[in-house]
Amino acid sequence: MSALRKLFELRRSLDAYETEMGFDQLSEVEKSVLAFIASKKDANITAITKDSYFAKFSLSTIKRAVGVLLAENIIEAKQSNNDKRSMILTVRHG
Repeated sequence: MSALRKLFELRRSLDAYETEMGFDQLSEVEKSVLAFIASKKDANITAITKDSYFAKFSLSTIKRAVGVLLAENIIEAKQSNNDKRSMILTVRHG
């Protein structure tokens, strides 16, 4: 299987999985931010922007994606116990 064919099959599988989970209405950056938050214990906007994957996105784009996820009650933000200026982002369960 060629590399491009394999890449397309991976994209198709990811799309089907996202649809199954109900995330098919989110933008690509919103889905990426959500996956990052789900994979990190103390995720916050600073950690997102410092990850090399997100270098191609502006800070305002990332903040907008976080805002959408918060508004849709997909994630929640709680003040960090260690740094009162930081909001820890977590995926809501339920």
